Amino acid sequence: MKKSILIIIFVFLFIKISNAQEKNNIDQVFKLKIENRIISKGDNFPEFNIEKDNRDRLLFALHNNFTIKDFQNSTQFDDDKILKMIYLLESKNWLSKINSKYKPTIFIADAKDGKLLYKYASPISKEITKSIFKNLANIKADFQKTEISKTTSFESYSFLILSNVLLDSWQINNVEKGFLKKDDRPFRHGKNYYAAIFENTNSKIESFGIYGNQSHEIENNKSMCVYGNNRNEFEAETSRNFISKPDNEIFAKIAESYLPELLKILEKNRKYSYKIYSKLGYSEEITFEEFFIWWYHFIYTQSTNEMNSKGILKIPENGNFDYILNE
Repeated sequence: MKKSILIIIFVFLFIKISNAQEKNNIDQVFKLKIENRIISKGDNFPEFNIEKDNRDRLLFALHNNFTIKDFQNSTQFDDDKILKMIYLLESKNWLSKINSKYKPTIFIADAKDGKLLYKYASPISKEITKSIFKNLANIKADFQKTEISKTTSFESYSFLILSNVLLDSWQINNVEKGFLKKDDRPFRHGKNYYAAIFENTNSKIESFGIYGNQSHEIENNKSMCVYGNNRNEFEAETSRNFISKPDNEIFAKIAESYLPELLKILEKNRKYSYKIYSKLGYSEEITFEEFFIWWYHFIYTQSTNEMNSKGILKIPENGNFDYILNE
């Protein structure tokens, strides 16, 4: 009899400890520094606050195999609030139910994911670096056609041209159409955009050190832009770097000239990319297009850093290149 009572007590304590550990584990999600990212153009932005009531952390938790119930237990939200949150995220195409489990429909990467995404990006990023180096003479020759080149060296613009022009802002639409075969970004509540939530383990720069471009209009057809991975520290309305409309068109042609090389590399690695998509578990949550467009950011960031280490380009000390663009 005593033995039976001891077994019952042991089982009870085990369940209690297990539940406490589970709660503590999901509680870690609320302590992480996370950042929300969007790939969009024009007014294609979320029309709701993803950070309100920890909606972004719910998605982050689901990506890490916690359940809605785990989230509810940690937040102490009542059933009605949880149901409204689920309905909102589903209606905005940020959440879906797959095989009876709720999963995010946007790209999410924690610190562990980030390390693996860079690890598996290496073969592709190295090919891109080699191909840019191979085409460097032609790229520099095209740069000499700009008004900028009359007063500024290629080296001072190398970060912008070899990273942003060839691989990101001037090229991202071409990658979407040429490789992903998509004319429009994912449709969400009447808008078209890609969304992501990243963990940031480095307080000095943006999540995973990924380079990106942001801009805002300062007057008709002119935008204040900054490209880099330290954009939170940037505050300015003017810049010594001005890209005129004719020079912008030359930059677009530089991107277009390199595009066949880039698409050739991406196409060569298509099966490999699908393999990583499945290997890392993203195939259980999101479409290949949602996965790849964000993984591509890891790929070109890694290429950029490699080009910097090889002296092919020069990254500004503060991690940013600011410029005024005349479109």
